[in-house]
Amino acid sequence: MKTPIVRSYVRSKVPRLRWNSDLHNSFVQAVEQLGGEHRATPKMVLQLMDVRGLTISHVKSHLQVLKFVYI
Repeated sequence: MKTPIVRSYVRSKVPRLRWNSDLHNSFVQAVEQLGGEHRATPKMVLQLMDVRGLTISHVKSHLQVLKFVYI
């Protein structure tokens, strides 16, 4: 009988971000200004939002959530 191989959990180095309603609204506004979730790139959204401490990883993750919600 083989022993199952279990992958260890690797935590991201990027600190977790809490998307409050103001931050989310700023995000949505930036995405809409760039032509919607299919045209907006994380880099452009990040530049438009201009929020201190916000990283491209945060924006990428939130953009994926936004795309999932509107499917």
